[in-house]
Amino acid sequence: MPNSEKKMFQQSFTELPNHFYSLVTPEAMQNANLLHFNQNLCDELGIKLTESNLFEMTSGQAFPDGFTPLAQKYTGHQFGYYNPDLGDGRGALLGQIKDKNHQYWDLHLKGCGRTPYSRRGDGRSVLRSAVREYLIGEALDALGIPTTRCLSICSSTEGVQRETIEPRATYIRIAKTHIRFGHFEWLAQQGDIEQQKQLADYVIKTVYPELSDIHDEKLRYAELLKTIMQNTAKMIAGWQSVGFCHGVMNTDNMSVAGETFDFGPYAFLDDCKIHHICNHSDTEGRYAYSQQPNIGLWNCQVLGQAFSNLIDSSKIENAVNHYIETFNQEYLTKMGHKFGLTLPVSEDKHFIADTLILLDESQLDFHYFFTLLTHFGNEKHHLFTDYILDSNAWNSWQEKYRERIANQSEPQRQQCLKDNVPLLTLRNYIAQEIIEATTQGNVKPLENWMNWLRQPYTSNKIFIEPNYRHYLMPPEHKNKGLALSCSS
Repeated sequence: MPNSEKKMFQQSFTELPNHFYSLVTPEAMQNANLLHFNQNLCDELGIKLTESNLFEMTSGQAFPDGFTPLAQKYTGHQFGYYNPDLGDGRGALLGQIKDKNHQYWDLHLKGCGRTPYSRRGDGRSVLRSAVREYLIGEALDALGIPTTRCLSICSSTEGVQRETIEPRATYIRIAKTHIRFGHFEWLAQQGDIEQQKQLADYVIKTVYPELSDIHDEKLRYAELLKTIMQNTAKMIAGWQSVGFCHGVMNTDNMSVAGETFDFGPYAFLDDCKIHHICNHSDTEGRYAYSQQPNIGLWNCQVLGQAFSNLIDSSKIENAVNHYIETFNQEYLTKMGHKFGLTLPVSEDKHFIADTLILLDESQLDFHYFFTLLTHFGNEKHHLFTDYILDSNAWNSWQEKYRERIANQSEPQRQQCLKDNVPLLTLRNYIAQEIIEATTQGNVKPLENWMNWLRQPYTSNKIFIEPNYRHYLMPPEHKNKGLALSCSS
């Protein structure tokens, strides 16, 4: 790589004490093939990486000067129980890359082999989970929800044992940071206040530099905690508004940047099932769709407890209350806009909740219902009423909705719906179709969907064609509610 580009790369995490991580040597992939690289992401950030650069990095064969692969140590609560034995078990933080605005982003190579924190795992990823993470980063980002994204993905003929033998894959994830709630939990358990301060200052320096000007130490850390909780609340409000289920909201899967992180058996709702569980390993329904806001709060309370050595309990309580206030306001605004309400008011929360309950009882599709609201009250109103079916409950709902939208113009409502109701959703059956095609050597569906997912609010002309039209409609019964496990 030319000398002029070497300054693009660094590894700032090594500024922290060396027991925060272990240096690792990624396991180079045999018979590697670069399936796809995210040109859109490279262009957005102004990252000058060639296809050859990305192939070498993603396959684990070579890394630019300045990168130092390492596995981070952290802990966390998994399904509500504290696990002290966590860390990067199948990935390596390569370092940071500078974008066109001179901001640094973490690059993390997933599936690159065993680390000291792999426990009994092989440290590898399979193509199935790699493709799923590759797709969802683009989908959520285009929906305006903070998320990690992927730069590139490689596969090989090497087999990896899961429930069956599956093809191996590696991919590079990009994020503002890879610091998790679990990093602070680990240091709190260690009881080393100075190292907690070091990590907090590192997060401020790399993620929240605007807080650096706060010279009072306790106030600075209090603002850091409050900002993390605020961004977490905004992220989860975004999830709820688009019907997204994360599936594994363990504290080690929560980013201090408030980015959607560590994807497992995620899913978008099909039918509006309020208590939908997308992870069939979640037998208690801890991470059901309806529970995500409360689990976000629980996780923030755990993080607050980890900050108890740094700031006063009153500041922690203030931060927790700020999470609640932020979530409630963000959720009301985002969901109100999905109903075409340009200026949602506090009373709308009851209307929104009642609608979701009615959708659940009627077994109607979460996404398609909002799409059909564009026809409410116009010459195509029958398309809406034909879908919801005739009932006293829905007749009453229509009257309430007419009353609510009476004080705003129809063009305002239509524009609000157009801007906030996606036409295209990455349903699980679609992701599975892409995985199956990619496994068979056909990457065209992956390439297509990486582009289509970037424009969820636009009706791409391809979806007018008979072979594609169904992607904008509710799925067939056999394709609904597919649940996955945590296996990778």
